[in-house]
Amino acid sequence: MHNLQEKESSSDETLTQLMKAERTDMLRYACIRLGNLPDAEDVVQDVYLRLKTTEQHVPANKWRAYVYRSLSNLCTDRLRGLSKQHFVSLEQARDIANADNNIHGIERDFRRITLLLAGLPPEQAEVIRLRLHADKSFAEIADILNVPLTTAKSRFQYGIEKLRKGLRR
Repeated sequence: MHNLQEKESSSDETLTQLMKAERTDMLRYACIRLGNLPDAEDVVQDVYLRLKTTEQHVPANKWRAYVYRSLSNLCTDRLRGLSKQHFVSLEQARDIANADNNIHGIERDFRRITLLLAGLPPEQAEVIRLRLHADKSFAEIADILNVPLTTAKSRFQYGIEKLRKGLRR
């Protein structure tokens, strides 16, 4: 019984330390996925609370991947719940971004990138988000998504190629 309590305490401490170390990257990633900081903060907090309050049997070297997989799943769930969420094709993204003359600079770029990512297959968009917005290595991404390293790299490459084509139009 005493060993079980020590193990749970160690697991809680690992989770707490990881969440503190990764909070900024997790918020950035969730913000890109959800489009706003308040929702991103809610989802990151939900990840922590869910993992903290439910029994997890995760090896110590797999916590980072497990936390990011949980974050990705919660972002997806949140997006599914938004009734106004809609996606457009790559062709439409350019027209939408250029049509809104009231939006300037970074916000316009953010909207355009978000629309372009929405036009990609979800598995390619997810690898791009994890690489560029969560600053994860391809090895970490492969671990998070539970795919081979070569698959993570090829999804990134194919997704970036599609984004470049969309930006040229």
